[in-house]
Amino acid sequence: MAARSHFDEHAVFLRRREFLATLAAGSAALVAACTPAAPQASGGASATAAPGASGGSGQLQLPTYVPFEGPKADLPGNAQGLDPAYFKFPGDLVKTVPNPPGDGSTVSAITYLTLAPPPAMDQNTAWQAVNKALNVTLQMDQVAAADYPAKVNVVVAGSDLPDFIYNPTISVPWGVISGLPQFVRAKCADLTPHLAGDAIKDYPNLAHYTNYTWRSGVLDNKIYALPIARPPIGPVMMYRADLFEQAGVNMDKAPQNADEFKRILQAVTRPQDNQYGIAASAVSYFNLTPNSSFMGIFRVPNNWRLDSSGKLVKDVESDEFKAAVGFARDLWAAGIWHPNTPTYGGAFNDDFMAGRFAVAPGVWGQYVQLWDIEAVKLPAAKIYPMHPFAADGGKPMYHAGSGQFGVTYIKQQASPDRLKMLLRVANFLAAPFGSQEWLLNYFGVKDVDYSVNRDGAPVLTDQGRSELTAVWRYVSSPAYALFSANRSQEFATVSHAAEEAMIGAMEVDPTLGLYSATAASQGPLAQDTLMSGISEIVQGRRPISDIDSLVSDWRNKAGDKMRSEFQDALSKK
Repeated sequence: MAARSHFDEHAVFLRRREFLATLAAGSAALVAACTPAAPQASGGASATAAPGASGGSGQLQLPTYVPFEGPKADLPGNAQGLDPAYFKFPGDLVKTVPNPPGDGSTVSAITYLTLAPPPAMDQNTAWQAVNKALNVTLQMDQVAAADYPAKVNVVVAGSDLPDFIYNPTISVPWGVISGLPQFVRAKCADLTPHLAGDAIKDYPNLAHYTNYTWRSGVLDNKIYALPIARPPIGPVMMYRADLFEQAGVNMDKAPQNADEFKRILQAVTRPQDNQYGIAASAVSYFNLTPNSSFMGIFRVPNNWRLDSSGKLVKDVESDEFKAAVGFARDLWAAGIWHPNTPTYGGAFNDDFMAGRFAVAPGVWGQYVQLWDIEAVKLPAAKIYPMHPFAADGGKPMYHAGSGQFGVTYIKQQASPDRLKMLLRVANFLAAPFGSQEWLLNYFGVKDVDYSVNRDGAPVLTDQGRSELTAVWRYVSSPAYALFSANRSQEFATVSHAAEEAMIGAMEVDPTLGLYSATAASQGPLAQDTLMSGISEIVQGRRPISDIDSLVSDWRNKAGDKMRSEFQDALSKK
């Protein structure tokens, strides 16, 4: 049990083609339905800028960051996104919301499920307890992740919106809502007066989010959304230290360079035993897609990079990308990649746990969950996060994540008082680790949904595992903390050190928080076509020189227009 709200987040990455099919089916009608009657002063919606972090002339002042003053962490966090870490579950939980925030009314939400549906509200003890603490009846339309793009787009095109609308950003950074800027401007509440600057202090649990996280809630220099907060840690190279030790390799946090990386991967590769050095999921195309740990090794731009003239350069246009592809191709030729890498789907985690490969590029929430699984089911296994390192042995570079797992919009309300009440509800659901509200939100009712182990940490019962799949965690969520009930001090120490190394080497995508209509509508398909060709190159079916023609095709299909729209958005910041 880790102090996380992701549950099975890493399992819900939608196939891009499934998303595109959904988007194509309804995008034209939805754009028309969501377009405001009057034109916007910005002169169009092709590209939209995010704000600066401070309140200069014409700039939005992002919400003031206020650290949580709860149980003292053994390893402190900071405003840059480093999570506080705890060796033990705190015994002195604090109350962060002194009075029930609601007004006795019904509050509605559409959000999505990453696990099995929970029991209905009238049969769900945890849900009833949360409702009582909130003093509202929280009614949630909980939609399976694979069905969510289609369902939420039908809902937002209609006239009867729920109070809270979740927009997941798993497949693409702007989420799954078609005609997003038009929808937000026409139908969603402007939260700026309530949350900008020190106004956020009326909602202190929301104030625990860093400025980095808040960027994704901004459109047209206004705060329109509550981020489902995550640290800036996104990609991570997980490794099985126990498999390396069995091969006589004692790696301390990371290899020194790419040559050493290849050598140690070769050392654990034993095809006769169905064990390989590394694997990646099919949707990551050998971990060569944007925002990846493998690309960071070669200092490939984090999605985009601004050159010395201020022009945006895409990752695939860089020489560093060619170097990363060449290295991946060398590993394939050497038989180091698991042969299922081009097609790996749901079996990826299970095979990593089973020792079929020693290194698994993934995401931070995936590492956290697998730590708990292996600690219980495979106590001899050691799954650690690799620290950033550089191919040439020099200064490492890390691809920073987005700082969120989606955003939640609040529909325009009939009265300011109701909007404030909904923000108070969100503030309750954002109560951080170390608070009484967090324990209720994520573990339900004591002796029904959870018991307490000998170390004082809550452990879900069978009933709790069933009931707590309810997803108010995607209405609003807490800032993160590092804690696991399994090998807790080791988890806190290892994870905190890895986060610190990653944050120290972060490169941020300059288009983070910006919107491009072309990127939203045509970008995923153009990217898929490009990366399918790159996968063929890695597998030796096409020459590496084909990178240039693949990138040229990407530019013509969508890339140059995306660049132009993002450049325009940057100029408005």
